[in-house]
Amino acid sequence: MFESALFYVCGGAMLVGGILMVTSRNAVVAACWLIFAFLAAAGIFALLAAPFLAVLQVLIYAGAIMVLFLFVIMMLHGPVLEAEQIRTVPRAWPVLMVPSVVIAIAVIAWLRATPVGTAAARLPEEFGTAERVAALLLNEYLLAFELISVVLLVAIIGALSLGKSERGQPWK
Repeated sequence: MFESALFYVCGGAMLVGGILMVTSRNAVVAACWLIFAFLAAAGIFALLAAPFLAVLQVLIYAGAIMVLFLFVIMMLHGPVLEAEQIRTVPRAWPVLMVPSVVIAIAVIAWLRATPVGTAAARLPEEFGTAERVAALLLNEYLLAFELISVVLLVAIIGALSLGKSERGQPWK
């Protein structure tokens, strides 16, 4: 019962973070909402008794890739729209922290209340382990793994070339 409630809370948080990311006018704020959605996805991995995948989600996606995105956004800062200059909402960051705190408290309470091995009893023993993830990435999904790395490399090169060509623009 409590596990399904946590799943819905994390899923709802991920959905809200995705919607707010897409509808945000400021690119930095949109990236922060994407980080929030990634953290909620890590909570879902933790509920599935896959701690390795949850840690990978936080370290790689919410950490490294989003730092790269934020670096590119900051490097390519283009024209500032009027909607970005006018602050329509008063400082509401304490209200925005409430979902994160609620999710963290709920996950910690669930982890303390659930006996070890109860949630993982329904899953295969190797589910979410480093060995299984490595075997999947380097055997079955090797082509997709390499294609994603090429796409990320092309995106970085494209962002750098865009930033270099816009040096003479009036907003620089």
